Amino acid sequence: MAMPGTTATEPSVPLARRRWLALAAPVFGLMIVGLDATILTVALPTLATDLEATTTELQWFTDGYTLPFAGLLLPLGVLGDRIGRRLVLIGGLLLFGVGSAMVMAVDSPDGLIIARVVMGAGAAAITPLALGMVPLMFPPEERSKAMAIATAGFALGLPLGPLAGGWLLSNFWWGSIFLINIPVVVLAVVWIMLFVPESRDPHAKRLDLIGAALSLVGVSAFVYGVIEIPNAGWSDPTVLVTMVGGLALLALLLVWLRRASNPLVDLGFFRNARFTWSSVAISAVMFILFGVLFVVPQFLQQVQGKDAMNTGLHLLPMIGALVIAAGVGGRLVGKIGTKVIVTAGMVLWVAGLGLLSTVNPDTDFMVTGTALAIMGLALGFTMPTTLDAILGSLPNYQVGAGSALANSMRQIGASVGVAVLGSALNSAYRNGVDDDIPASLPQPAQEAVRDNVAGALQVAEKLPAAPAGSLADSARDAFVAGMSTVSLICAGLAAVTAVVVAVLLPARDRQPLAADEAEEKAQAKSARL
Repeated sequence: MAMPGTTATEPSVPLARRRWLALAAPVFGLMIVGLDATILTVALPTLATDLEATTTELQWFTDGYTLPFAGLLLPLGVLGDRIGRRLVLIGGLLLFGVGSAMVMAVDSPDGLIIARVVMGAGAAAITPLALGMVPLMFPPEERSKAMAIATAGFALGLPLGPLAGGWLLSNFWWGSIFLINIPVVVLAVVWIMLFVPESRDPHAKRLDLIGAALSLVGVSAFVYGVIEIPNAGWSDPTVLVTMVGGLALLALLLVWLRRASNPLVDLGFFRNARFTWSSVAISAVMFILFGVLFVVPQFLQQVQGKDAMNTGLHLLPMIGALVIAAGVGGRLVGKIGTKVIVTAGMVLWVAGLGLLSTVNPDTDFMVTGTALAIMGLALGFTMPTTLDAILGSLPNYQVGAGSALANSMRQIGASVGVAVLGSALNSAYRNGVDDDIPASLPQPAQEAVRDNVAGALQVAEKLPAAPAGSLADSARDAFVAGMSTVSLICAGLAAVTAVVVAVLLPARDRQPLAADEAEEKAQAKSARL
């Protein structure tokens, strides 16, 4: 029994009793990708101190991972189709492990950014191929359940990252949050070699190198410009050139994709309204989620004085609410449709973010925890539901390509979210703290105060009691003002997305078109399920 999209000489698909064992491999891979996307959040205050990192460098610790992730998802997915999905998946896992191991030699922010770039490139191979292989290993009657389990691995990894990171930081060196990936990578590689057969598409299209280059350079240039705005200002030539140039390259990419004979992205996916608006919704959710996870752990640690472990534990309301809402939403979506569940989730995002915007340095955790719980409910209603809608909108023979495109949009949303919201936080913080910096401070100390709240608190510790207290309070107040700005920006995006989803997202899957059914039957016949 051969897998769809395999050649006749390749190993057969696992027997029924082994299929579910084989599923563990992509689940492991997707979980560490999701975990590593957020595990860094609780470490940001520690890294700001230990590596003397600025706010801009803290943003790059996150975007150094998400940018190559977003830019390489599609080309690496196509490469796997051409030369072997298992081969490229194993290569991605090994690259991810190498990037994780590189932190042992890191002693500067630049070194960590490079390690994160390597990990992001590995993640870009893991995600589309892990997701794309699952439908090939299962017959149609088991496919939906298998895909749900695989995507749940990634979805659960996101909120569990800060919890795992908090425990590791409280007990080990900060690099342990990356080294923990290595045994998981080894286990996943061994599992794949034992249980997952090789597969490739004998009719795979050529890799669109021009489209891949335009995508990667365009997104990277735009995000770089956004990150540099607080440091250099809107009028800085580098900011203007990178932002405008990035947008121009992305516009050129759209033109290229419409005219290329073998485009990197099939824009025909966007003719499906359910695919389009679910992808837009989940991109907005990732924009918001990564913004929240960028600012809240710093607030809990630097402003309210909690350690890393307690910070992770204080995120439990979000994790618990996510699990509850995902289960409830999964049961309700069949009865009331995707549109209602996702719209309700976006409204909950507005409520939770609105509450978060009201906190101050002395706010009791009852308020912050309630805001996190509401946002956890929002995440549980929106992420699994939109992922399921995206996969359900695609014919089985297009699940791999379609999920890669949706994942690319999702990671771009995360990258842009950290860049835009981190820059908003940085600008608001600097505006709030500037007037309270003692003129008598040496210039390097003044710059440390302006860089981030961690630097301000370090400087304050070296001052006499009265000015130290004043500077520390000013820095905390400035950070909270920046967090409120971030929360309100995200709430506005959530409100707009709620309206868009309510108006444009179809409530249920459309019935497959005759052309889809014919194509799927042809694929199945040629591959002999």
